[in-house]
Amino acid sequence: MPTHPTLGVSVDSICCIGAGYVGGPTCATIALKCPHIKVTIVDLNEARIAAWNSDDLPIYEPGLAEVVKARRGKNLFFSTDVQGAIQESDIIFASVNTPTKVSGVGAGRAADLRYIESVGRTVAQSANRSKIIIEKSTVPVKTAEALSRVLAANKGPHTYWILSNPEFLAEGTAMKDLAFPDRVLIGGAPTEEGMAAAGVLADIYATWVPRSRILTTNLWSSELSKLVANAMLAQRVSSINSISQLCERTGADVAEVSRAIGTDSRIGPKFLNASIGFGGSCFQKDILNLVYICESEGLHEAAKYWQQVVDMNEHQKATFSGKIISSLFNTVTNKKISVFGFAFKKDTGDVRETPALSVCHMLMQDGAVVHVYDPKVKREDALAEFRYHNMDVDERRLIFAPSPASAVEGSHAIVVLTEWDEFKTYDYGAFYEKMMKPAFLFDGRALLSRAALEGIGFEVHAIGQARPQGGCMRIREADGPLPVTFAPPPRQLTPAGCCASTTGRVILVTGTAGFVGFHAAIALRTRGDGVLGIDNFNGYYPPSFKRARAKALEEHGVLTLNVDLNDAEALSSLFKEHRFTHVLALAAQAGVRYATKDPQSYVKSNIEGFVNLAEVARAQDPMPRIVYASSSSVYGLNTKVPFAEDDVVDQPASLYAATKKSNEMMAHTYRHVYGLSFIGLRFFTVYGPWGRPDMAAFSFTKKIMTGEPLKIFQGPNESELERDFTYIDDITKGCIAAVDKVTPSTKQTAMNKVYNLGNKDPVTVSYLVDCIETALG
Repeated sequence: MPTHPTLGVSVDSICCIGAGYVGGPTCATIALKCPHIKVTIVDLNEARIAAWNSDDLPIYEPGLAEVVKARRGKNLFFSTDVQGAIQESDIIFASVNTPTKVSGVGAGRAADLRYIESVGRTVAQSANRSKIIIEKSTVPVKTAEALSRVLAANKGPHTYWILSNPEFLAEGTAMKDLAFPDRVLIGGAPTEEGMAAAGVLADIYATWVPRSRILTTNLWSSELSKLVANAMLAQRVSSINSISQLCERTGADVAEVSRAIGTDSRIGPKFLNASIGFGGSCFQKDILNLVYICESEGLHEAAKYWQQVVDMNEHQKATFSGKIISSLFNTVTNKKISVFGFAFKKDTGDVRETPALSVCHMLMQDGAVVHVYDPKVKREDALAEFRYHNMDVDERRLIFAPSPASAVEGSHAIVVLTEWDEFKTYDYGAFYEKMMKPAFLFDGRALLSRAALEGIGFEVHAIGQARPQGGCMRIREADGPLPVTFAPPPRQLTPAGCCASTTGRVILVTGTAGFVGFHAAIALRTRGDGVLGIDNFNGYYPPSFKRARAKALEEHGVLTLNVDLNDAEALSSLFKEHRFTHVLALAAQAGVRYATKDPQSYVKSNIEGFVNLAEVARAQDPMPRIVYASSSSVYGLNTKVPFAEDDVVDQPASLYAATKKSNEMMAHTYRHVYGLSFIGLRFFTVYGPWGRPDMAAFSFTKKIMTGEPLKIFQGPNESELERDFTYIDDITKGCIAAVDKVTPSTKQTAMNKVYNLGNKDPVTVSYLVDCIETALG
């Protein structure tokens, strides 16, 4: 058994803990290139290991199956015996998942390192001698330090040398990337033994990688380099996608722009293809991790910069989805939509963070029946990704077709979401004949020939390309010359422009991506008020729906900035710059039942957010007047009807109601102590266009249309529940009236009133169902 002369470790056997997208291809390549080294890949997932030992590998990657078949059983082994592999090998790769945390401190951004920590404990418990441990997973900077502490606390008589060796693989080309890497990065401790350990790994790679491409750094530089590399690549994608939207407005072609700038040697052509957005397991996760690290180090401006890369990616998906719905006459209810491609990119079956998830979900939320064809993605993998993102899916509306022809037959539109090469070879003329007319094609990858498709008869919408619009772009007349006339580009919205007012009122509307905020902002702007919106686009229901509202608001001259109520610095900056006269505070964590699942979100948004807004408002001179949304839920267990504003409301029946009651109490306090002027509006069960998808009117309508049974809750003694259903137009009028009525915020003039916005004649829920059934015929 050959050993290293300085460290004494064996160099002829490698263990890889984690049989996933990174560990499998990486160590299979090492086995191929280094037949003198035994490579054992271990995982506790028995089904996954069984798949690696079969002809149906658990992941698809071009060239991977051939490599595995060539070395499996010779010097490449797959096993669930983690302890045995650790004891046999002195070189151990840690290639386990490092997902984003879903709860606790840093949820939604920070990396969840529980599996890396588990590797450390497992190695320490199983080790029979000293080991070199290599971080292959993508981890935050300083993870090696945490891993070292775990090992030190459990190490016994052994020594452990920790290295960082991040992967730089692109799915679809991973085997090529491993065989011919741009660089191999190895980070180690700047000590004699640390450099010797790095040399052991460098010698393995040098079997097939030129020494000039093997880079060594300290541990922290290596760990950070992986995050930064993915952030920079994603930044390029979001940058060109932002330009694609500009091209669609101005008549430029984003492909031509990309080619023009890509020939500049300082820029280069890679990652400049406009699309519906980036996906995959790394880009978003790593950028959010980078954002969290920046914030943790107090680098808030740097954090905001990188956050914008993710925000632009979400905006691109929402804009594309909204275009599909608006082009199909503002509804896709019960329309068959053919989706070509569900994987996040070609040549892989990986659906993690795929942009197709958001697009398909928004279409299904609007009532579409989505028929997906993807040559490598399995339906169960797609459904698992929906569940991971807490996206409710009516599985009858998500069909995975066995062929592109069956996906297309009888559909209203084809939507290209993955750039599979085979999609360019299809007979779209034959597809056109099988489709409903007019037949639409939405090319989210700018993959297909627009001219050829339009020649067939399709109405084509391609990323980064403007469509001919009546007199705005007239390309050809029957006889005569070829005139080309362009309308001037639309006016660019700015926050300052949105705040321009003909009435003297400049209003900050919080929650403009929400149901009531959307309609109220339009009404206020239409009458001449300056209106600027903010929203944090939270995930209580699909953010894509909220972004579609925000996009629609821009047509009315209202911008919605991505600002959270608890971001005092951002709020203060907005107030200072735009000197709001009024605040229409409609942002809140909605929903009664959801409060039992995530009570902290209600406290943070509805209580802490309200106080933060009031604190920022009282710091202004002059102070703005505030109209805010309360709720009929505050009446709680009251039995007296009809409800009246002067009823005692100290028996809330839900946490949501309690937070709204607290808003009313805080408004009283801030008027009394500081002279802020308030009107609170208790909304009663609002319904109407662009309504929340979780509300009864939408839920019942969808179930009636699909033949699902309805569940109608009953009151005490099996009585029928009654509700004051209030149409959105009436709520909007009430909001405007309150804005006009609320008095100036001074000690002498401030008011604090609460008004019910509802009806004194409630109706039963079953009556609502009858009305919906009648309307649907």
